[in-house]
Amino acid sequence: MITLSAVTKLYNEGRPNQMAALDGIDLTVPGDAVTVLTGPSGSGKTTLLSLIGCMARPTSGRVHLNGDMVSGLPESFLTGLRRTTFGFVFQRFNLVRGLSVIENVRLPAVPLGPDHVELTERAMARLEHLGLADKADIPVEYLSGGETQRAAIARALINDAPILIADEPTANLDTVLVNRFLDIVADLRAEGRTVIMTSHDPRIFTASLVDNVVRMVDGRLDTEEAPA
Repeated sequence: MITLSAVTKLYNEGRPNQMAALDGIDLTVPGDAVTVLTGPSGSGKTTLLSLIGCMARPTSGRVHLNGDMVSGLPESFLTGLRRTTFGFVFQRFNLVRGLSVIENVRLPAVPLGPDHVELTERAMARLEHLGLADKADIPVEYLSGGETQRAAIARALINDAPILIADEPTANLDTVLVNRFLDIVADLRAEGRTVIMTSHDPRIFTASLVDNVVRMVDGRLDTEEAPA
């Protein structure tokens, strides 16, 4: 469970162009569930996701993970926490061109110093589960959009992270690929993982497998009831 208490995030603090991306957020994100942060562009959902995933610190307020405050930890501890607790799927997927699919999938685990053979077997198991085993040795730039997304998910899960963080993971994907992604999310939820993502796509935030929808507007939680 992740809890945010009175969280504010300012950019350009103390300058004439200071901007509050988040303003007094109180939020509990349950574990073993699928949560979607949604709202218009500029509403603060990506900033909120970055705080939840310990990729950024709040200007004020606190973030707790399973009861432990993490927002005040030194960067070295946060780095370790990100490697072992969170798996990240970025909007543009951020796979490294020129490397093979399996090399990309292995990358987040390399700093942890695992046995190379064991790591390769683990990466292949992830790719096989996501239907990409036959693409393991090709450069990532030759993958289709849906294949790139699945490779990014395999990379995010290589350290067996219990929490998957995804920023607009279905941007520019057609309905077939969106449904394929939702099937993957359902599998992850069945494994007991927590999935937290941003999306402005109604195919995502209205999906039956989503447990919680957090609506945002102007850096605050939107407490008004959504239209039926």
